Amino acid sequence: MIHSRHYLSVRRLVNRSIAQRKATPSPCRCASSTTSITGGSGDMTIYNSLSSTYQKLNPPPPDNTHATTTIESNPPPTLGTAWYVCGPTVYDSAHLGHGRTYVSLDILRRVALSLHDGSSTTQPRPIYAMNITDVDDKIIQRSMEINDNNSTSNKASLSNPLALARYYEMEFWQDMDSLNVLRPDVVCRVSEHVEQTIVPYIEMILKGGMAYVIPEDGDDDDSAQQQRGSVYFDVRAFEHVTEGRTKYGKLAPDVASSDFFSWDDESNDNASTRDDDSNNNNNEGESPSQLRQKRDSRDFCLWKYRTQSPPSPSSNLATNNTMIEPAIVSYSSPWGPGRPGWHVECSAMIQRLSMDFQSTHKFQLHAGGIDLKFPHHSNEIAQAEAFHEAVTIKDDDGEGRRQFEEWIPNWVHTGHLYVKGRKMSKSLKNFVTIREMLGISTNTNDKGGVETIDSHQNQSSAWSCPSDDFRLWCLGLSGSYRGPATYSKDRMDEARVIRTKWVKFLMEGQQCLDEWKTAENNCHDYYATDDSASQQSTKVWGEDELQLFNQVTQSGMKCREALVGRCTTNTDGSTRGSFDLDGASFVKELTKLADLGLAYVQAASIHKPRPGEPLRFAVETFRRQLDLVGFTSYTVNAGISTTLLEHESSSNADLLDEIAAFRSAIRSATLNGIRSKDTLAAAKEVLGLCDELRDDVLPSLGVELVDGKAANGVGDNRAWRRCSPRDRIPKEDE
Repeated sequence: MIHSRHYLSVRRLVNRSIAQRKATPSPCRCASSTTSITGGSGDMTIYNSLSSTYQKLNPPPPDNTHATTTIESNPPPTLGTAWYVCGPTVYDSAHLGHGRTYVSLDILRRVALSLHDGSSTTQPRPIYAMNITDVDDKIIQRSMEINDNNSTSNKASLSNPLALARYYEMEFWQDMDSLNVLRPDVVCRVSEHVEQTIVPYIEMILKGGMAYVIPEDGDDDDSAQQQRGSVYFDVRAFEHVTEGRTKYGKLAPDVASSDFFSWDDESNDNASTRDDDSNNNNNEGESPSQLRQKRDSRDFCLWKYRTQSPPSPSSNLATNNTMIEPAIVSYSSPWGPGRPGWHVECSAMIQRLSMDFQSTHKFQLHAGGIDLKFPHHSNEIAQAEAFHEAVTIKDDDGEGRRQFEEWIPNWVHTGHLYVKGRKMSKSLKNFVTIREMLGISTNTNDKGGVETIDSHQNQSSAWSCPSDDFRLWCLGLSGSYRGPATYSKDRMDEARVIRTKWVKFLMEGQQCLDEWKTAENNCHDYYATDDSASQQSTKVWGEDELQLFNQVTQSGMKCREALVGRCTTNTDGSTRGSFDLDGASFVKELTKLADLGLAYVQAASIHKPRPGEPLRFAVETFRRQLDLVGFTSYTVNAGISTTLLEHESSSNADLLDEIAAFRSAIRSATLNGIRSKDTLAAAKEVLGLCDELRDDVLPSLGVELVDGKAANGVGDNRAWRRCSPRDRIPKEDE
């Protein structure tokens, strides 16, 4: 029986889904899966986890909803590509495994947006959607732990599961901002979609005969109480109804084989809750009774009934299933109060978004960590196909069943992150949080909010940027984004060294351009009495200029191919020679370009004058490449600021701190000299402090003092200039 309060939601969901299905043209199975469609992000190659092949990320077909046969009719509107990325379960701070996933996907997204913006396509810009799982076993368990351990602390308010989720969601977004990860275009919180989206979605799968209810223990009434309990997806019924047109677990067929699952209750005792991201079974905290009542070991939970029994002495969701769950995360449904299972959340919300944006976008890509491939993403696909099959059954227009179409055709997965040979995991307590890596510390204020205490602490250079070092490591030093990676301080140091070289080229290249610009301005002095000023500038390109220009052009083309990838369909149907995002080659090309640019700048300081256009082309091309893949202004704009104080607020603070420290040291040395009447010793100490400021302190902030001569070219008598930031020299007592 469907409760009246949900009936309208079900009908609206079904009617909109039927309309969407009719509007979508049937796919042509004879078309090659690697056929490129010009425009938008169609030039971008991805490795599709579903087909296990390299494919072009093609845009969706035109929307023929309003197409007519008249000559005067307008062409059908083109649809943009929509991406969906599985977001975090917000019960704790995000670690570097999450960071690598979202930085890697951010790079892919930026490349797709750049391709779209640089094309002549009429398609809407790609959109990027992400969910936030704020209703989950782990969130409830964590809030109970806080309630037990911090009842009198300023974290007491986080004993509310949703308050806890909001706290860590806020922290997650701050972490993503610190990593310069673009915010999603659409964010879906599970808690805001349960009754109006997820419950009707589950009802439709039940109506299609591909789910069943396991009654709550003690409910023996076969009439009124039969529907009260937890709802499970029926894998066997799903495969029967779909008649071989699809198969459960096709995203990970080896793992999804029914032989993998065990009916042995003992084997599932320690697997009742998933690990940080997933586990390779379909159990989500079920009681032994529920496990025994499952029709197939592959079946998984769509709706968790809220238990009404009193809590046991050891209230732990991982081991005890009889506790009363907080009412704030309990929602009404035809099967009694409860909350959705983990897997159904994304499928239902994607369906909702598909209907909301059906006139402009279609979901073409789904992404997440490799941990989610099975069972989470595999179950998402099964639920979505079951839902659309049920909608087809409800469609009574006489069309019959259409040819089968993939729910979302492209799937992208990022690899595991390892530390000392073991997967980074909160359960193994071997994880490094994003905040720890960035040097950000936080406190919880009296209202339970997140307060950032410091950022980029204890950095030895004004241009130090751990988030950019991490992005460089994710891009080019950690292997393919799809494969495993091992995190270590040594690898991050390697990334820092490479980025420092990039910054050095941008700093010195920009300084050289500024000097030439000053010289060129001086050569336009019409009142000059000799020809010395005119000799300060030239526009003639020599062999070095042509070599620099040609190398920059070639490197730019190689960088583009490394980011976009290549998809080649051979005569035998294979895709040998194809590749997707190749960050290692991208980093290699940029480093080669930085070396060439630095050599040109150094030579230019000896052989003057030279035309500025080739170097400007190199510097601007370099900045564009860095900006394209998401580096921050610390790296992209190195050398552009006219003064150090225009760089970043943290640099302002660093400079002011050093000025204050220098003033204190000078004052102390002078006073000591006066008191001891040893003016010679005081003078030596003061001069030593001045040398330290010139040789160590200011260079670490990107400033170089030049004693006794002009620093910035003809006509500029300032005694300082910008330089590539250098590490501080440790003192003996440090």
